[in-house]
Amino acid sequence: MYTATFVFSQYNIENIFSLYHPLDDRFQFHQILTHMFVHSKRIFFHIIFNMLALFMFGGKIETILGIKKFIILYFLSGIFAATFQILFNTGIIYYFFQTWDFYKVSKIIDYLYLNEDQKMAIYSSMYSPMMGSSGAVSGLVGAFAKFFPEHKIFILPFPFPIPVRKAIIIFVFGSLISAIFNLAPGVAHFAHIGGIVSGYFIGYFFKKKFKILFD
Repeated sequence: MYTATFVFSQYNIENIFSLYHPLDDRFQFHQILTHMFVHSKRIFFHIIFNMLALFMFGGKIETILGIKKFIILYFLSGIFAATFQILFNTGIIYYFFQTWDFYKVSKIIDYLYLNEDQKMAIYSSMYSPMMGSSGAVSGLVGAFAKFFPEHKIFILPFPFPIPVRKAIIIFVFGSLISAIFNLAPGVAHFAHIGGIVSGYFIGYFFKKKFKILFD
């Protein structure tokens, strides 16, 4: 799919498959799933990091759950991740305007006393589509933390490995701060948070309901 966005660039695949805000006229129901299969053409590391994380955590989780439960985990995590981000974006819009009507917002946005960063945050919340498998992959990481909480991994900026359960707590906290203060514009921080949290609880559900055993 990533290759197709270059080979068939005239069709603007990323615009068709990316997930727009449900209040945006460009929103289509298929985008709820298809946004997980397109990645930014401008940021090559977007797909590299996602595929690396999928390789690191996905194989072990698939071995434990089996292919069917793995697919359920992957797609549900991606959907919940997108939902978290949409709710956050909607909250930003309502906080400033007390309305969810995009037409009204676009009419009055220039008359508010907002700095450029605030305006960009609002425009991004309204019109920037989501793309990438980050939310779904984050769900795999969350599930991995449920099954292997003491497995050690590296997470920047720490120069030493730490248990994955502690690592995701640090990551979630950092993502929350980044989202609130808009420290990394263009990154769907709440999608990462939503993916990890949903993946952890889906993993908990599978582990408890099906009494999954592992070393």
